[in-house]
Parts: sequence; C-alpha cells; structure tokens
Amino acid sequence: MARIGSYNIDADVSKNDLLIGTDSSSGTKNFKIQSIANFLNNSSLINVNGQVIYKYSSEFGPGVFSLVSGGTDFENLTGLKFNHLNSNLDDIAEYLNYFNGLFVLLTQTDDQNNFAQFSATVSSTTANQADFTLNFREGAGSLIDGKYYALSYSPKGQTDKNFVSPNINFVAGQQKQINHNLNKFASVTTVDSGGSQVIGDIQHIDLNSLNITFKASFQGKIYAN
Repeated sequence: MARIGSYNIDADVSKNDLLIGTDSSSGTKNFKIQSIANFLNNSSLINVNGQVIYKYSSEFGPGVFSLVSGGTDFENLTGLKFNHLNSNLDDIAEYLNYFNGLFVLLTQTDDQNNFAQFSATVSSTTANQADFTLNFREGAGSLIDGKYYALSYSPKGQTDKNFVSPNINFVAGQQKQINHNLNKFASVTTVDSGGSQVIGDIQHIDLNSLNITFKASFQGKIYAN
C-alpha cells in the first residue's frame, strides 16, 4: 500500500465512497460512507436539536420503544413506552419526562416522509420506562418493526398553556385552592365581576395547584398562565 499522503484528494464525495478502517471484532475492512451515516443516525452518538433515537420493536428493552395502545398507523396510535436507556444506552429518564404536556414529533430516521406530530402526556410510574399517552395531530405513515425513529419537541401549534376558572365566590380571609394543572408555577390574575383586578395572597402548593386568599369577599375569576 502506498503512503496515504500520495493518494489524490476526492473533491466529489458520495455516499458509496469507501473508507478503510478497523472493525473491532474482525480486523481491517472497507466502510461505506452511507453505512457510517446510517450508524450515526441510529446510535444517539450525535445529539441533533434535542432528538433522541430509539428502535421500534415489540421486544421491549434498552434502546427500544414499543406500542402500548392504539394501532401502528400514526393516526390510530394512542400510547407508547420508551425505555429509559436510549440507543446509545444513556439513561435519559429526566429528558423523556420533559416532553410531558408538549407536542412531540416522531420521525423515521431513514424516511422523513414517515412522521407524525402528537400532543403527549408522559409518566414514569413503571421502572425503567416512560409511558407516553398520545393524541395524533398531523402526519403520515406508521410504525415499522425494526426501524429507528427520532423523538423530538415540535413547536408547531404549541402555545403557552392557560387556565380560566369558573365564577368563584371568594370569602374574606378564607383560603381557596385552585387546581390549574398547568405543570408550572403559574402567573395569576384575579378579576372580579365588575372587571377590576383584585390582588390576593398566593401560595403555590405544587406545579399544578395553588392557594389564594383575599381580604374582602367578592365574586370573580382566576386567570393563570
């Protein structure tokens, strides 16, 4: 073999070009650039815009997501479970839970025309898995056994969540619990029946509820976002 530096530089790289290298189990081999690209697409070794990569299979385990409810056609799909370990065997449990309440995009890595956007509710009550309850919004295609899919946040159509209460009779000095279910410490405005803003004492119980107390009695509504 000639010295590597003596070879001409290829100015027109294609996916069928070959690179020479060492296979970890069987020695020196040629590697197609397309094969290297496919490996990187499916391995989670490269983080692209928050995407996480999983293989779809009924044999649930590390690096795999499986159907829980509905059909494999995206428009009929209602539930999936994702292993906490992605295709690179990284534990991403916290990141999977981040998708709770967001719109998510599921895209086949080797066919981006096979995709769908869903609204997602996420829970991790079962060990080593995140359960996604999904509502189909748009897209085309289906899940195909053995294929890899990228899961990512989809901003299209996503607006800040808000809550408006029904009319409430507030009593002076009495604490009133408000369950807004916004999954955040909400900003709160109270408006009485005459359209005037009323300031109350607010104590957040958790990300989904709060207590509010007023010095005077009145009827009004809570607006939270």
